[in-house]
Amino acid sequence: MKRQLASVALLTFLVAACDNKPTAEAPARPPAATAPVAAPSPDPAVAGFQHDPALDVFGYYFAQPPAQVGNWRLKSLNMGSPSDFAAWEDGKRPSNFGPFFLEFQDVTSPTAENELGQTYHTVSFRLLADSYRVDTREVAFRSADPRIGEVAFLGQFDVDALKAAKAGGPGGEARAVLTGGLRIGAEPVRKISFVYFAGD
Repeated sequence: MKRQLASVALLTFLVAACDNKPTAEAPARPPAATAPVAAPSPDPAVAGFQHDPALDVFGYYFAQPPAQVGNWRLKSLNMGSPSDFAAWEDGKRPSNFGPFFLEFQDVTSPTAENELGQTYHTVSFRLLADSYRVDTREVAFRSADPRIGEVAFLGQFDVDALKAAKAGGPGGEARAVLTGGLRIGAEPVRKISFVYFAGD
């Protein structure tokens, strides 16, 4: 009888040991994928037209490196005199000129030479601002055109470099005076710099 009881006890112990056998650990879950960090948007949160009347930014600004979408290359960013800004903001707005506009040229169009012997493409257009802000802290531009889509720029002047470029005149050293982020149509945001040219 004692042997039978011992056998039953041993059998019960073995069954329990099998039931309590450690199970394999579940594989660790991989960390959740994080969303890619979006490129900083150049879209300026500005409505209307604002400028600092004490800041004279008159001149032509050329992109370094050049920006191009399709056949359209950004030739220059152009700004008028303080009086041009004031007139525009007072409601005097001609259709083909503004105090802040971008000029694009079609690089597949025929070329010609200007009076200085420089080659240029004969097909181009001016993109006037739908809104802008120009001061020592921020330069913002927004507009759109069916040929290239929406255009937005958000940047800042290097005021000391701008003063030096103005003092150097047309023959002075080319220095970046304006830098920021530019978006043209569906193209990704690109970092861009502009050098100053006072004009002839």
